[in-house]
Parts: sequence; structure tokens; C-alpha cells
Amino acid sequence: MPRAAKGKMAVWCVVIAAAVLLLCSKSSPLFVLNDWMDANIFFTMGKSLFNGKVLYRDVFDHKGPVLYLVYGLGWLLDHTGFTGVFVLEVLAFAVFLAEGLHCAALWTGRPLHPAWAVLPAVAVAASRSFSHGGSAEELLLPLLGAALCALLAGLERQRPMPGKAVLLHGLLAGCALWLKYTVLGFYLVWVALLTVWYIRHHWWRALGRSCGLYLAGMALATLPWGVYFGIHGALGDWFTAYFYDNLFLYSGTGGGVVALAQHFWWAVRDALPGAALTALFVVWAAVTRHRKAAMAVCLLAGGLGLTSLMGGYLVYYGLVMAVFVPLGLVPLATLAARIPLPAPGARLLPAAVLALGVAGCWVGSPNAPLRGRDAEAMPQYRFAQTIAETPGATLLNYGTLDGGFYTATGLLPPCRYFCVTNMPLQDQWTQQDALLENGDVVYAVALVGNLQDRFPRYRCIDQCSYDGGEGTVTWYLYQRQ
Repeated sequence: MPRAAKGKMAVWCVVIAAAVLLLCSKSSPLFVLNDWMDANIFFTMGKSLFNGKVLYRDVFDHKGPVLYLVYGLGWLLDHTGFTGVFVLEVLAFAVFLAEGLHCAALWTGRPLHPAWAVLPAVAVAASRSFSHGGSAEELLLPLLGAALCALLAGLERQRPMPGKAVLLHGLLAGCALWLKYTVLGFYLVWVALLTVWYIRHHWWRALGRSCGLYLAGMALATLPWGVYFGIHGALGDWFTAYFYDNLFLYSGTGGGVVALAQHFWWAVRDALPGAALTALFVVWAAVTRHRKAAMAVCLLAGGLGLTSLMGGYLVYYGLVMAVFVPLGLVPLATLAARIPLPAPGARLLPAAVLALGVAGCWVGSPNAPLRGRDAEAMPQYRFAQTIAETPGATLLNYGTLDGGFYTATGLLPPCRYFCVTNMPLQDQWTQQDALLENGDVVYAVALVGNLQDRFPRYRCIDQCSYDGGEGTVTWYLYQRQ
């Protein structure tokens, strides 16, 4: 592709990503705060990372360190909000869209106009599975998209993947592993498909070389974290929190074949337009005798769903399946190429498609009712004003997930268990209770209004109710007396 065409595609993908995420992601400036508790945990962990605290040892959560690094970079751009995270979301989503256009061009025989990216962008960002914005699943899409595009290109071109590309994809797979390891099934299938493909063509030397390069890439992605945790004496904390706790303590809604099938159906239900585009490609590929591509997509989707959806289901878990959505552009673009358009219409059509996509996000995003809320009506910023009046204030988010008060105040957490996660760890409660019993923090926020009964050194000085899209909740602010 000529440099000018690449530049045009990059600009279009960034504009499309920014437009849809501005309307759909709660990290965007149109939302006063991304009040999703998980996003605020990630933000607090990332902020702590860049302020000298050691992940897992000094501050606790159970996602991967790459996710906290991304949020830490976002914190560098905005210390008390999600504008920096939003910028990174836009860049990641733009890369994902560009990968989708490139992948679709494998079968159309020509580059697609970048305006085609509006369709998968709206189908993904305005879906229920997109949820709040800023999820690990969303940030995984460009990593998964790169691997998908490379695999399908390899199957179509009938030659081994270049060594540099194999090394790069091993590196990206390692980054995905340390972002959220539940996508491991996708990469296992990816490796298995390429292995079978190499064996069928008797590319034995290329197979051995590729295995070594892929593992080397994964090792390169792991090495910085091994050094980081090793220097700080926290290797045990890292593996315990990220692997042991997730595998043996974190409880889902059940397992087994029946549960997996149900979770697959829920993932389709929560992202129906995107699922329809994926199904459209699979049918088209099967009918037009691109059966290798159809089979590969089905197997990759199965592997991805097996490790992402088996143990439990939350609405955003299925977002990783959106990696296949841009493939639906292939049959649509093929059909559109047969419909002649007059020159004026052809020039205006891309802008019209973008406008329709923006309108669809404006109306169709589940987060639409939360745009433009007043900051003073949000407990996070209302309490932050009070806390800011106390020099050297400290804060504890007691008894629940991170409500965004560390974010709004800019304060660092006072302890390892700065909030109470879904992990059944009694140490969380023990440490938080001890802090309040000893009066070790100036302020505490909680979702219960009777903490003074258990901790008489604290008095409730404010309360605020609001609806973050999942029902009305009331936060209470306590101050040490």
C-alpha cells in the first residue's frame, strides 16, 4: 500500500475510533468520570506503579501487569480523570480497525475505503458487551487482531510466515498473556493451526525455527516483568495474585459444557450486530470455498471462548470475540463493488457513513443516558472537594470495589488492600478493619451508613446517591474525629 494510502487509512481509523468512543466509552470527556469500579481499580494500580509502589506486593488486584502499565500511562496524562486512558483507548481501537481493514482486503483483492471501518466500530462500541469502556477485553483487541490477520494471510499466501513476524507475534502474545491470560485459548489454537499448516506443507525447518522465535518473543514480553518483580522481591506475589488466586480462588458462575454454551449465547446476545457480521463472513467463506478461513475463524473463536467464557460470565467478557467482527466487511464490500455509484454519490458516501455511525452511537450506546452528568452531583468529586480541604489527608475505600475516590482526589492508597475485591481473601477485611480501628486514615468512603457503630473514631459527614447505570447507590463519607 502506498504511503499516502496508509496515511489516509490511519487518519480515518483514528477519527472513527475517536468519534465512536467519545460517545460510547465512559472514559471520554463527555462523561464526567468513568465510575466503573474495575476501571478505577486499574487506574489506582497504574497510578501506584508510577509512584513507586510494587504491584501485587504493595497494592493488590488480580489482573495482569500490562493492564496496569497502560492505565499508569493514562495517569501520566491526567492525574484525576480518564482523559489519558481515553487517548490510549482511541489509539488501540484505531489499530484494531486498521487491522480489520487490512484483513478484509485479503479477500476483496483491493484495499477498502477506510470508511468501511465505521461498521465494525459501531457494532463493537455501541454493543452491550462494550460495557463501560476501558476493559481489558477492549485493550486486547489490537493484539488479537494482529494475530488473526497474520494467520489468515498465511493460510491464503501458501508460504511460511517470515521470521521477524513470528517473533513479533510471540511478543504480542506475551503482552496479551500479561494483560489478561484468559485469551490463552486463542493463542493455543493459533499456534496449533500454524503447526498443522507447516506440517502439511513439509516446512520442517521453518516449523522448528518458528517455534523458537515465537517462544523467544513471549520471553521478551515476560523478561521486563521478571526483572521488575525480581528486583523488588515480589515474584511470589506476582504469581500468587495473577495465577493462583485467579485459578483457585476467583469464583465464576459455574463451569461445564452446558454453562459454556450458555455463556456463548449470552456473548452473542450482548453483541448481536457484531456476531451477525462474524457469522456472515463464515457463511461467505464456506460458500466461496475459502473453507480454511472459515474453519480457522471457528476454531479460534472456540478456543477464545473456551478460556474466556468457561468459568463465569460478566457482560464484558464476550467483547474479545469482537476481534472477528471486521471480517464481515468482506461479503459486504464484495457485494457493494457490484453496485455502480455516480461520482458525486461516491464522494459523499464515506462522510455519510461516518455521520450515520455517529448517530447510531449517540442513540444506541447503553451509556448514552450517562453523558453530560454534573460533576457536583457525583459523590467522587463532591467528596473530593471536602477531602482537599484537609492538608495531608489520607483515604480508605472501605468494604467494596474501588469507587473512584482515589481517582477523583488524586490520593495514593494507604495499604495493600485499598479496596475489597471479589477474591475470598479474609486478609482484605482484616487489614481494612485494622486501619479504621486504629484511626490510621483521615477519611473513609463506604456503601454503608453505619460504620461509626463499629469504628467509633469515625463520623459520617456526607452522603450522596447517584445512578451509574446499574441502579442507584449511596456513598457515605466518614472523617476521623
